[in-house]
Amino acid sequence: MDGTSSVETGRSICDIAAALAAGQLSSEALVSDYLDRIEQANPRLNAFVALAENVLPLARGSDERRQAGRSLGPLDGIPLAVKDVFDVAGLPTQGGSRSRPAESASGSASSVRRLQDAGMIVLGKTAMVELGLGGWGTQSASPVPWNPWSPAEHRVPGGSSSGSAVAVAAGLAPVALASDFGGSARIPAAFCGIVGFKPSPGRVSMDGAIPVSRSHDTFGLLGRSVEDVRLVFDAVLEGSGVFVGTPGGTDDLRIGDLPDDQLTTLVPEVRTLYRAALARLGDGVYRIGRFASPENFETYSTLAGELVLQEAYARYGTRVAATPELFCPVVRARILSGRAMRDPGVILAARQQHQARFTAAMRGFDLIALPTCPAGAIPVAQVDEAGSPSVFTRFANYLDLPALSIPIGVTSEGMPVGLQFAARRNADALLLDFGEAAAQALAFPLSRPGWGRVS
Repeated sequence: MDGTSSVETGRSICDIAAALAAGQLSSEALVSDYLDRIEQANPRLNAFVALAENVLPLARGSDERRQAGRSLGPLDGIPLAVKDVFDVAGLPTQGGSRSRPAESASGSASSVRRLQDAGMIVLGKTAMVELGLGGWGTQSASPVPWNPWSPAEHRVPGGSSSGSAVAVAAGLAPVALASDFGGSARIPAAFCGIVGFKPSPGRVSMDGAIPVSRSHDTFGLLGRSVEDVRLVFDAVLEGSGVFVGTPGGTDDLRIGDLPDDQLTTLVPEVRTLYRAALARLGDGVYRIGRFASPENFETYSTLAGELVLQEAYARYGTRVAATPELFCPVVRARILSGRAMRDPGVILAARQQHQARFTAAMRGFDLIALPTCPAGAIPVAQVDEAGSPSVFTRFANYLDLPALSIPIGVTSEGMPVGLQFAARRNADALLLDFGEAAAQALAFPLSRPGWGRVS
């Protein structure tokens, strides 16, 4: 085995797994390469907030297993970044907040442990918006991660999984764990030109993750391709439920797009990219039709935000009131605003009705397609914390749907744009099947930023 081989920035984990299996690459060389990239680029990018120790011995152990014919599977020896909302044994879990103790976790979260059992090697913990309460990626106890698509100007990475997206986009990790209770994986995926996936609720355990919103907390994944995301998702998946899928594959699926009156918040070039992508899909085997949502997506966004903040206040309101200085001012105000929200029972009852109506509206459609964000990533200096880029993402959490964001182009300023697909609850397999096919059909050649050798 060639222990000196290195991996190019942007190589997929599917390709890495094949190279490891063929003896063309060693896990030790692979992990060393990523550690070098982190050392060189992270002081500028602020993607990682803590690095794991003794990762090279784990990589050598993977190489020894493979040489002895005892590989744990395709992910054995492949590195992983973990959002600082999940416990990783030996590392603190602070959720982007100074309000949490900097004590090392005694064990790993359920999802992390499953990947470690598959042989994946945790490189470290990534930055995030404090307690996940923000879509821009700008409110945290640690410095704001730098969107790698804009080396000259500090632009937002998206939140709340800001560091995870930057790490993957910049080639500091091949894949990263995220969470998503309003777009926290999909928004940074769109802003950073990568793939972001939010599965159906309950598909992946959130045990060992910092809780924020009982009704919305969901696992998430960030990667460079749908295939990579699916490979990791398969490894972490649990439960005995049967996915809803199409036995004949993804051919001849019915895709719903949005009418113009639902797209008023989009900047013109994002609307153009959205329509162009759907036109290309419609030129193939897919049938594109107009989807009539029972409610405006801004309505779903408002209702989802109301419920999340009410639940966040119920969990953290007392702590915020007792130690306000330990919370970012913007996040502190968001949590305290939950005190004035309606009774949660009223909101949850309305949510059930909205879910039923949306399910009925999806009859005749296999998936719906919509923009991930209204615009590309903006400069950090221009962020208005009273607003949010989550108008097209919160609905999936509120309605309990799986959703996937893939990159489809760039703005005139060179910032990535994402296209989002959502399927019925538990139709995760169909969504990922289609996502792979759609990405291949669109085949947009994004030029990935190469920050792995920044001096």
